[in-house]
Amino acid sequence: MQRPLIILGTGGNALDILDLVESRSGLGPAPWRVAGFLDDARPEGDSVAGLPVLGRLGEARRFAEDPGTGFVNAIGSEASHRERLAIIAGTGLDLGRFATLVHAGAAVSSRATLGPGTCIHAGACVAGRVVVGAHVAIGPGAIVGHDTVIEDGAVLAPGCIVSGFVRLGRSCYVGAGSALRQRVAIGERALVGLGAVVLRDVPAGATVVGNPARTLRTGA
Repeated sequence: MQRPLIILGTGGNALDILDLVESRSGLGPAPWRVAGFLDDARPEGDSVAGLPVLGRLGEARRFAEDPGTGFVNAIGSEASHRERLAIIAGTGLDLGRFATLVHAGAAVSSRATLGPGTCIHAGACVAGRVVVGAHVAIGPGAIVGHDTVIEDGAVLAPGCIVSGFVRLGRSCYVGAGSALRQRVAIGERALVGLGAVVLRDVPAGATVVGNPARTLRTGA
């Protein structure tokens, strides 16, 4: 029996999550059906991709009264990634209420570990002994090399390449098309810009851009 799933946010990431859920429909009984969205920027009753906006983020606990309802977060861009975990915490939901979702077209090693609330999208590849925390977003076509650790709330944008033994800090953002050398560490809340080539560690809160990557902005 399918359980209702509520998506937090209605932006582009939410559409990717809809595609992700739909990708499982031809693989036997799908565990989830998307019931709608919670969003502070759209009025209740509005419609996104044919599904209703059910209310504001602060109303999440009301919907959690149904023990079968799951949730997943779609909020997190280069502009908002640093607040990603705080936004989720503000819902008051227990970690166990968040679904872990893997697109049917993603390749995830059986030796990888995925935390609750994590979404892995179409064409992504996650190698062996990768440890992924809670509420991580791994975008379409992203590649994560073996023995990498991705901490809670990190966002990997489409097409980025993360080599082996990398460590990605909490709520960091790895930009689309960027490449990270093996064994580098990206600090908490740091941002790796579009197409950057990262050859050395990035401090917490810093923004790096370019090839090779250079610091555009220090910690924030």
